[in-house]
Amino acid sequence: MTDSIIGAAPEGMPDPNLTPPQIARVGDPFASVRVVHFLARVKRNTTHQLRDVVATLNATYLDWYFPEKMVLAELVQLQANWAISFHGEDRIVLDRNERGHTLLIVDSTKMTPFLVGQATRLRDEAEEELRRFSLGDGVTTDN
Repeated sequence: MTDSIIGAAPEGMPDPNLTPPQIARVGDPFASVRVVHFLARVKRNTTHQLRDVVATLNATYLDWYFPEKMVLAELVQLQANWAISFHGEDRIVLDRNERGHTLLIVDSTKMTPFLVGQATRLRDEAEEELRRFSLGDGVTTDN
């Protein structure tokens, strides 16, 4: 950054643009958009152990930690949004077996557009939060 009050960084100075680790929280659009983006790529018509899904999600975003409870809450919200949009077609199926929670995303012509729409809405929410943060001198809904 060039500005009248600062000069160039000294030679050998490390890049300060590091991304701090994040712990995903329920209701955080930044975390939710990552979960939905990931779920849109999960193999459909196959029952997955939720803990395996969460482990793969965490391996995909190494600077984030997604607790299983947060992912489960996001899945329940997606189920509700699907039910509202498509009136009872059960396509995001949560269940349990002896190893814990399971997830089945049933493939249909409506699933991909639905997930894209959900991710777009969440991205818009995240951008709005960034805008409010920028205009409010760092004030967020967390303050």
